[in-house]
Order: sequence, then C-alpha cells, then structure tokens
Amino acid sequence: MVRFCKIASAFVLAVVVLSSCATVSQKGRPYYDFQAMGEENVIVVTIDARKEQELVQAAFSDLEEFARRSRRVSLALKPTSDAYPLEADAISAYGVVEGDYPKFLINTGMMYAKELERKGNSDGLTWFSQKSGPVSLYTPKNDKLLFTNGSYEESYSSFAAKNRLIDDQTAMQMAQSSIAVYSLHPETFFDLGLGLPDTVIKQAKSMLLLINADDAGSYTLDAYITMDTAKLASTLSQMVRTAYIARLKREKIPYKIADLMKMFLIEDDRVTIKHMELGEEQMEALRHSLTGML
Repeated sequence: MVRFCKIASAFVLAVVVLSSCATVSQKGRPYYDFQAMGEENVIVVTIDARKEQELVQAAFSDLEEFARRSRRVSLALKPTSDAYPLEADAISAYGVVEGDYPKFLINTGMMYAKELERKGNSDGLTWFSQKSGPVSLYTPKNDKLLFTNGSYEESYSSFAAKNRLIDDQTAMQMAQSSIAVYSLHPETFFDLGLGLPDTVIKQAKSMLLLINADDAGSYTLDAYITMDTAKLASTLSQMVRTAYIARLKREKIPYKIADLMKMFLIEDDRVTIKHMELGEEQMEALRHSLTGML
C-alpha cells in the first residue's frame, strides 16, 4: 500500500502546524474506532502513538509534525491473498489516525493538494482521492483522519456505524497496550518473528497479541490464541515454547523451567502466553511489517 502520508501537500502540513485544537474526552461507555474493524479474516492493528513515537514517526517519515500530533493509529488489514507471511502489497486496508487534527483546516488543505481530487456521492459524502494512485482520505470529524486504498464509501460506512465487533473487554486491553493485534479466523498473518508456520495461523479461531515496553525499552508479549482443537492448542504452545527456549540458549540468557510453566498456559483450545520477552530481531520484524503496512 502506498503510504498515505506521501500524498499530503505542504499546505496540509502547514495548517496542522499553525493550528491548535483542544480535545474533549467523551464520557460514558468507551468506544474505540478499531472495534468496528474486527471482521473475520481481517487483521486489526492499533498503536498507541504516544508510547510508540519512533514507530509512528518512521511510518509518517515525511510528516513529522503530523506524527507528533497523533495519539493512536488503527488499521484494518484485509488480505487479498492467503500467501504467508502477508506482504504489504497484498492487502485492502483502511485506517484511522486520531490526533490533534482540526477537520476544517485539514480538509481545506487537501483541497489545495495538487495530487488530490475531491469526490462525493449522492448521499452527500465527500472525500479526496489520489489522481494517480489508490489512496482516498478525509477528516470526517475533528481529530480523526480516515484513509483507505479501497472504497472510501465502504470504509466510512464501517467507521460511522461504530459496530462493536471487538468486545469491550478485549478493546480495553488493546487500547492499554503499546501495540495490539487482533484477528478473527485469520487466513494469513504478517511476520511476527515467532517462527509460526501458516498451518498454525490457518487453524486459529482468534488471535490477540498485546505488546508492551518497560522503562528500559524491553518489549514483552501477552498472547491469547484460540485454536480449532485442544490438540492444536497443545501443539502451538509447544512450538512457541521450544522456539523461545532456543532463543534464550542462543543468546545465553538464563531461564528457569518453573518460570516457563507460568508463561505458557493451556486451557482446552486456548493458549495463553504471559510476559514473554521479545528479542530485538522479533521487534525489528514487527516494526518492519507495520511500517510497510502504512
């Protein structure tokens, strides 16, 4: 997917830099835009832009001020191929960037972007599309920019409907993490650096990955993976545990079997992985995949 930030003009950046918009938090039952993204075979990614400033800045390398003003980046990645691992050019995607982005100023700026043309439909919906590319985008409300490499009308419909396809408890866990990935009945997945074969991915009912960094900058993974059968869950747990021990031995990191017993848990068809340390190689693979998706 072509990076949507590359199509923004200097005028768009200028109005962001010169503007100031106070954000008022909504009261009541929390809702996150990524909750509407949880359809089957869609990979949902949400990133806390304040916790992962370097990752977001790398994705929006041409718009540093835009990245600085962002609070959360959420993506719905629908594979167009079941090839594994998933490549960036094999997805239909839409995303929501939340941040300090005044609707009027951003949309006015895009009117002057030479790379874009304004479009609309009979229902009064308006958006901007690349003149020579697949990306469409618009700021439908203050502080939220919606973009897609597919149908803007379909993306907006999903965004506006606010369907809670991801339950509130799971959504809260995702929102509290630095990086969260969710998928219901995935057919493929991008490279997580965990050495999982495609047979495991295709036999998963659901996957929830929560990644967080400590004060020292080390990352840990909490994962909740429900498989088709209890036997498959046992096989998955063994595979990940074996790969993890191999990495610890390779990097000469001491470990205790008792700690591993607490880290890898199985309950029927569900595998739970708690506080598994991610190596730099694994994080680099993840960062590479995520920045490529943007």
